[in-house]
Amino acid sequence: MWVLLKNAKLYCPEYTDNSDILIVGKSIAAVGNNLSLPDFVEGEVIDLEGKTLVPGFIDAHVHICGGGGEGGPASRTPELQLSQLTRAGTTTVVGCLGTDSVSRSMAELLVKANGLQEEGLSTYIYSGAYHVPARTLLPSLEEDLVLISKVIGAGEIAISDHRSAQPQISELEHLAAQARVGGMLGGKAGVVHVHLGEGKRGLEPIWTIIEQTDIPITQFVPTHINRTHTLLEQGIQFLLAGGHIDLTAGCDDFPEDLQVPSVLKMLNQRQLLNDRITITSDGNGSMPLYNEAGVLIGNGVGSVEVLWRDIRETIIKGKVPLEVALRTITSNVANVLRLKNKGLIRVGYDADLVVLDGDLQVEDVWAMGNCMIRNKQTKVWGTYELRN
Repeated sequence: MWVLLKNAKLYCPEYTDNSDILIVGKSIAAVGNNLSLPDFVEGEVIDLEGKTLVPGFIDAHVHICGGGGEGGPASRTPELQLSQLTRAGTTTVVGCLGTDSVSRSMAELLVKANGLQEEGLSTYIYSGAYHVPARTLLPSLEEDLVLISKVIGAGEIAISDHRSAQPQISELEHLAAQARVGGMLGGKAGVVHVHLGEGKRGLEPIWTIIEQTDIPITQFVPTHINRTHTLLEQGIQFLLAGGHIDLTAGCDDFPEDLQVPSVLKMLNQRQLLNDRITITSDGNGSMPLYNEAGVLIGNGVGSVEVLWRDIRETIIKGKVPLEVALRTITSNVANVLRLKNKGLIRVGYDADLVVLDGDLQVEDVWAMGNCMIRNKQTKVWGTYELRN
């Protein structure tokens, strides 16, 4: 199938004077102006005058096969469905386990990722869960990274949280070393995606490993870095030292200055908003609420739609340039996780594209050249989705 998208305002994610994109099969075949379909092919021409065209969003922290469970069996969240992701503009997703690695398994996570891939998305997974030693598919994390194509790192490994396994520094060192060597042998990023809670130690265990071993700072991607003011300041120091940091979108119960739009605005004003900052939704994970005594008093479920919602607010209200904010969910993620042919609009790259209307709302979505959302209506549904 040949599809020609014409007359768009194009961000790759940087703004370009080009306005047309030709999709052939799963890939971007041409980018330019005044493009036309060859006479010898049948295809579709779509006029995007007045619309903005950007790379498909990459959400690198989603509980695709369900999460939660902190409130008992009934509090486990259900599996995520295809259209929940595509409506959010997400064309590439990285799945992970969380607190529950007893009733949720790595096999279940891998099969769910394979299913979403069959339905049209690009999918990857982290090997492991909150606890250390990490839950893996094969006997070791190193083997998972080398032998299982979808595994790109370890995660989400919990530290500084009352729900973590309270891992010793030596255990984290060993995990990071396996991730590094496995990543090298498998040609992958091999990062350790680290869950940070509100615990006393914050980033201290990671700093200790960096200072006392030869493992580089870039081996770690700490997430939920905007959870507290103290943690955010620690994250900024981590960033200044050359590390990656990941912010969590959709934290509406946080103080406003810790929510993604405010944090990105602040980082941009301080000229710190660089290519080592990413945003993820933590979508489909549980959102437990604890009192000061650590007793669970409420629960909810995260949405993947908060990813673009928060970036959009950053652009509109925070006055952060679209191309700058957009990188945190496109090219930055592809760079940090070494995702080939993702995160950019370039010839030869996968045709993962999102059309935004005049109000910067998601209107159309292409994933691997297949139109999933058109005029805000779902065109491709998951196998067992209830259509509405």
